Amino acid sequence: MQKNRKMSLANVFLRHRFILERLRIKPHTFEQLEHYWEVSEMNIKGQELSQRTLQRDIPIIAAVYRVFIKCNRSTQEYYIIDEVEAFSQNLLEAFDVYHALQNYYGKLSESILFDKRIPQGTQYLSPLLDAIEKQKQIEIHYHKFWGSKEVQIRTIEPYLLKESQRRWYVLALDVDKKLLRVFGLDRIKSIEDRGIKRMYDPPKDIVHFFDDSFGVWVDNDRTKAEKVILSFKKQGGDSFFIPNPAEYLRAMPLHRSQVFIKDTPEEIILSLKVKITPDFVKEILSYGAYVRVIEPQHLADRIKTEIKNALQLYDI
Repeated sequence: MQKNRKMSLANVFLRHRFILERLRIKPHTFEQLEHYWEVSEMNIKGQELSQRTLQRDIPIIAAVYRVFIKCNRSTQEYYIIDEVEAFSQNLLEAFDVYHALQNYYGKLSESILFDKRIPQGTQYLSPLLDAIEKQKQIEIHYHKFWGSKEVQIRTIEPYLLKESQRRWYVLALDVDKKLLRVFGLDRIKSIEDRGIKRMYDPPKDIVHFFDDSFGVWVDNDRTKAEKVILSFKKQGGDSFFIPNPAEYLRAMPLHRSQVFIKDTPEEIILSLKVKITPDFVKEILSYGAYVRVIEPQHLADRIKTEIKNALQLYDI
């Protein structure tokens, strides 16, 4: 019974994925969706798509995936009017992994290799989301990477969850210090519900708190966003097998503000507006000899100093 229920749920997710993929291509009439569903690889049970099923799926897709679909009454075509793309895409990717493991785990154990650095702290996502949704004050047992290694008890009012480079963080008000702080979920030892409603309202536009940041390092009190221009020159060693890393930035931008201002066979130049924080500097350094900072000059000087300091480690 449980197995059939899981399969039924998987079929629903696959149908939703099909609907989203088709409508992201272009608007479709019901008859077109029905036709493509009949021949789709996602229709693993060979089920029919009825008008009633589609009408039932549309509000569910809006609630679960944050993708909103309407029907143009004059053309009878269904189309996407709005979506929180990052949210829906992450949810669908998570389902893709679940579906693959559900069907093949054990049969293809030598065909699936997981990163050994498994994200920690994901067990706290649900209780933190619950606290955010119900506007609750909670207590966390927390230890920092630096300073005292003792576990600290912090009373917080969580406002926002943030994912960055396979790690999860929560933006919250530290009640005792009356300051906004970012806490890594992998450093939380436990969470306790204090049974108290939060006492303070979140800052206005809290959802945009990280907009100008790379990762989760914010430093809002001192650091302002700056225009950064980066040059990725094509090198002799670039090839089909070893492409210039700038090519990957087309599919996965460094930052939401990234713009290509020059794109020739010899050079790619990017412009972005971002806070120059230690994690952003670390990201630039990761591109090694492939990147040069054009502006601002203080960032170019900082990168140069970091490279010189690294070279000194080998001057023995």
